[in-house]
Amino acid sequence: MSNEAIAQQFLELADLTDYVGDSPFKSRAYRQAAHTLETLQTPIETLAESGVDTLQTIPGIGEAIAEKILAYLRTGVIPKREELLRQVPAGILEVMAVPGIGAKTARQLHEQLGIHDLQSLRNALLSGVADAVLGTKKRARLLRLVELKHKAQRRTPLGFALPRGRELLQAIQQLEGVGNALLGGSVRRMQEDVGDLDYLVATAQPERVLEAFVRLPQISEVYSQGANRAQVFLSDGLQVDLKTVPPESWGAGTVYITGSKAHSIRLRQRAIERGLKLNEYGVWQGARCVAADTEEAVYAALELPWIPPTLREDTGELEAAEQGRLPKLVLLEEVRGDLQSHSTWSDGFNTLEEMAQTAAARGYEFLAITDHAHMLGYDGDPLEAFDQRRRALDQLNEQQGGRPYLLNAIEVNILADGTLRAPERMLREAQLVLAGIHDNHGQPAEQMTQRLLHALEHPAVDILAHPTGRRYGKRPPNDADWERIFERARALGKAVEINGYPTRMDPPTPIARLLVESGAWISLGTDAHATRDLYAMELAVGLAQRAWATPERIVNTHSLNALLQWLNDRRSSR
Repeated sequence: MSNEAIAQQFLELADLTDYVGDSPFKSRAYRQAAHTLETLQTPIETLAESGVDTLQTIPGIGEAIAEKILAYLRTGVIPKREELLRQVPAGILEVMAVPGIGAKTARQLHEQLGIHDLQSLRNALLSGVADAVLGTKKRARLLRLVELKHKAQRRTPLGFALPRGRELLQAIQQLEGVGNALLGGSVRRMQEDVGDLDYLVATAQPERVLEAFVRLPQISEVYSQGANRAQVFLSDGLQVDLKTVPPESWGAGTVYITGSKAHSIRLRQRAIERGLKLNEYGVWQGARCVAADTEEAVYAALELPWIPPTLREDTGELEAAEQGRLPKLVLLEEVRGDLQSHSTWSDGFNTLEEMAQTAAARGYEFLAITDHAHMLGYDGDPLEAFDQRRRALDQLNEQQGGRPYLLNAIEVNILADGTLRAPERMLREAQLVLAGIHDNHGQPAEQMTQRLLHALEHPAVDILAHPTGRRYGKRPPNDADWERIFERARALGKAVEINGYPTRMDPPTPIARLLVESGAWISLGTDAHATRDLYAMELAVGLAQRAWATPERIVNTHSLNALLQWLNDRRSSR
């Protein structure tokens, strides 16, 4: 149980009390109790252990409210709230949660227009029938809020959410009264797509920080604002939640704001098993806080080592931590080069020189220029274009002293029957060959499996690119027997790509985890079609971390000489 969860129950009880027309003194008392619980740092369960008398020592908590708290802790419900819920239309609470709709307006909307939930409210606002109750001006504002809430249900690819999130983080860090600030949630876990942006701020002045936060120019609408939390929307509908904690609770707050719901529940259960309580303010033994200032201290109090944020999904990380088996995850700074990029020789937007300069600025030892084989030469001779591009690459390598070394590579399309769309000479002479599916998606799983296995069997193929073929907003991942495919890649000594391009992030985490467990070689690539795309390596690394990948089996964490040796070994076996 979190104090905020119980506080939410009392806020809803206050709304229900107003809706049925009960005493306004009761609803005021419920809201005061919610405010008190929201700002209370000691876990309410601890204080409740001594009964009603101890709870009544908390300002704003009388006997009746104390009894309701105890009832909730015992049963998970407040009987009075359940009683009132039976008297109101289902879904009316979400209508009253919209800023600007109080109990009186909600009742009018229901009685005159039959509005009983957020969807029926949205329909009435869109059609204009709500004007009879709200008026045109208020209806327009409410429609904007409801549409933003509706849009927020869609998920945003990490590659688009991350830069937005970091830009807003910089603005938050500049606010007066802010100590530490963190972008947490699914973004910190590097989840492939996110529902919202979650921020944590350490401050001794929460109300001042929240007032300044909601006035930032990036904020389009304020949906809710409490004692230590605010929910707002950016202009494109991306939802933003900001939570404050006292500076001394920074570590506990970051654990709270980062982990998935399942991970957080497991941590709370682990605390209870040890006679402790865990919340966003710390680890508690009775009313004494035993750990709070750092994440390491919080995990140590639960008899665990620190768990990397990208693993906090309740997919075995707690068991691995307990047994000392947490992997040493690959880090961005360990990546020595990018093994998928495109230039103006095919469908890229930047020249070989420009791609090389950006790679050099990143400190790369090598960059594979993997222009699409079928696009080389366009309407002319593809082999002639391949030879011209090789000469251009050789010249650049000589001019730049091989820093970074540009690999003469190609990406070849895997046709529907598993054959490769490229001349055999090009396949033989390329230093590195990526093979990937670009059309005829959605084949039955066994047919797709055979298609990919057939491509892997071709002696020229070094890397299976973006294996599932998923594209956000365009197509879902292809279905196949990934364990068989990855096992065959391992047996052949070939690599499978983890692709960090923002609209790909391929393969999805569960399939990427199978890839890591297979023991096959892994290649990290950005699929860059412009110099700016090379920065998507951070996304590829994040996805690799979520898959529990370590640097040993990732080909581009090894030196250029090791990479060339790996490629030469493969070619000698052709």
